[in-house]
Amino acid sequence: MNPASKRVARVDFASGAVCLCLALIPTVALAQAWLPEKGSTNLALDYTSILNKKHYNSAGQEIDVGHTDSEILSIYGSYSPSDRVLVSASLPFVNTRYRGAGGGGHDTEIDNGSWHDTFTDLLLAVHMQVTNGPVALAPYVGVVIPTNDYVVAGHAAPGRGLEEYWLGFYTALSINEWIPRTYIQFRGNYAFVEEVAGISHDRTNATLEIGHFLNESWSARVIVSEQWTHGGIDVPVPVSAPLFPYHDRLAAEEFVHVGAGASWTMNDRVSVYGIYSHAVDGTNGHKVEHRVSIGVNYGLGNRLSVKRDAT
Repeated sequence: MNPASKRVARVDFASGAVCLCLALIPTVALAQAWLPEKGSTNLALDYTSILNKKHYNSAGQEIDVGHTDSEILSIYGSYSPSDRVLVSASLPFVNTRYRGAGGGGHDTEIDNGSWHDTFTDLLLAVHMQVTNGPVALAPYVGVVIPTNDYVVAGHAAPGRGLEEYWLGFYTALSINEWIPRTYIQFRGNYAFVEEVAGISHDRTNATLEIGHFLNESWSARVIVSEQWTHGGIDVPVPVSAPLFPYHDRLAAEEFVHVGAGASWTMNDRVSVYGIYSHAVDGTNGHKVEHRVSIGVNYGLGNRLSVKRDAT
């Protein structure tokens, strides 16, 4: 990737790398394989709408036990104290509603058919640039901290209310030699999740992204993301079972999501994006009928050094 394209990529990744898994996985917002330059400060606002029409059971079969709507407004900020380090923080405000009969088997106010909103989990992360050429590598560490004692049981529960510690990385490769203005990016993340009822349920997430710069301002991407849970329990769980009060937090949820998105770099400071995704496979969790995200990223401090040339 030549220097001009790499500078464009930094802006483009910043607008497009908002994690797709906003419902239960806090955002590693705007982190990417090529980190911003020293002194860069970024603020971002992301709105995500999620519709879940069905659930997956432990065998991957789809069960209709009511619909769940989620609206998530995420606030993000980052600062680069050097060319090789980025620190970031993000916080989602989640508004959820369950639409079904009889509370869907949960004796909780969160499933009464009304909208319920709350801030959920603060994510703090530090990213490091290891390599910064045509093949880029940026590992990171993060911590997830619940901000309040929100409801964690029910179809419309906004999160799991658990502390997590993350180890992950982004790596990206320019394939401009074979397909002009095109890159491949991969993210891997392992989450050490707080145990519940003495049961471990850590998680691995992986995302593959293929992106293409259409011109100096526009880019498009396709995305595939997958999750594996290490431990946890199968759902549904009988109401009489001892673990029923904890099944929403302990569900051994696994899924495969596919999606596509586009970004528009308006100028040296502002970029906007949109992403659509849905579930194609899964177990022990909600089936995402659709997830639509739109957002804007604004750079402060040092200007994002972008040459209007994606060739």
